Amino acid sequence: MPDRPELMAIGDSIYNGTRSLTTNAELARLSAPAQVARAFGWDFQAPTYPFDVLFNLEALFRAGAFDLGTLKMAVLANAQRWLDTDSWADVDCFDNIAIAQTTIGDQARSTYLNHASQIPPLLDQLRNGGDLDFAALAALYEAINTSFVLNPSRDPDSEWADKTPLEIVAARRPKRLLVNIGINDGIWTVCLEAIKTELDPAAIAADMHDLGVRLAALKAAGEVDQIYFNLLPKVSCVANLMPRRDPDRPPGGSGYYGEYLGRLGQLGSLTAGDMQAIDQEILAINQTIHDDFDALFPNGGVSFVDTYALLAARDDKHFRDSKPIWVRNWRLNNVPLQGFSHKGGQYGLDNLHPTTVGYAALAQAVCEQIVATEGIKPVQPVDFAAAFDADSLLTNVPPLLDVENLLIDLVVAFVRLARPMV
Repeated sequence: MPDRPELMAIGDSIYNGTRSLTTNAELARLSAPAQVARAFGWDFQAPTYPFDVLFNLEALFRAGAFDLGTLKMAVLANAQRWLDTDSWADVDCFDNIAIAQTTIGDQARSTYLNHASQIPPLLDQLRNGGDLDFAALAALYEAINTSFVLNPSRDPDSEWADKTPLEIVAARRPKRLLVNIGINDGIWTVCLEAIKTELDPAAIAADMHDLGVRLAALKAAGEVDQIYFNLLPKVSCVANLMPRRDPDRPPGGSGYYGEYLGRLGQLGSLTAGDMQAIDQEILAINQTIHDDFDALFPNGGVSFVDTYALLAARDDKHFRDSKPIWVRNWRLNNVPLQGFSHKGGQYGLDNLHPTTVGYAALAQAVCEQIVATEGIKPVQPVDFAAAFDADSLLTNVPPLLDVENLLIDLVVAFVRLARPMV
């Protein structure tokens, strides 16, 4: 791969391009970092997945009736296909090395070698178990995805085989690095299950500080010129956190509804006070990150993308949408997707991961920060209509089928993944 690419990206599923728990080549090309690169006309090597990572949730919805046995057989066949393929891609490294499910600490910990070794035993665990082991499925998903993204040639002697995402960035020396991380450090659990027991602001701040030290070292060594760092999102704006019934009027004076549940499965319960307190905690963490990084980068080199403000500006769920997105007479907003009535549209079937239009909104915010920092202009600005047209979910929304229990089990397994020590 060429030295000094214009752009690289690290992080989690939001930069991996995951939609509806699905990760594949189509979605990688539609990821926010890929959209940013296209906007500025930069060469950018997105991951060229040879096939889905284990399954395609949207395809399962469209297939009609299916059961756990069918899903298990499909997952086993897919995983075996990954193992049976000698080389997964024609290139040895990608510019986007963000990986779904990863945490802040994983950026300095995950490698191809320590994840590829997990694939065969996890596959055996799935194959030999009676029922579908969702925890093993989620762990296998991460093992395959990490192995592929970090070493697509699958060569154990590759220079990338034992490098972490941060070490790959140091070796590639990109001019710009995009970073989106932190959701999997307790925030997705709040968004899925409407509980706050796993949100630990002090732990997030400590891990972010360690990441900041490592990023500052990259900058000081001349291994990256400019870093664009996404702050944490406003949790109450995520589609899965909803009142018991879809709201038809604005909330009261506090700006929050009386109760929030995890829409998938009607899980948990957060009061208006709980939800407001969580939003305030995220705001405080963001300020801590901002202040901490400013101190770590005394000579500049890091710019922040305020994703909290981005979500707040398009919060139609709370009737506070100040920057509405209209495409084809559809006002795409942040409630769960219902294609037949043109509701939602910013989030996929899991209510957690954005659609291509949702990713376009993030890409647009990143582009605006690049313009403000570097004074350069996009040659092809982000276009929401084009993003909509490129989104195979929004252009063909599947009917709501009776698979909610399967969807809940899948999402819970991914959010609550028991991460093996590596």
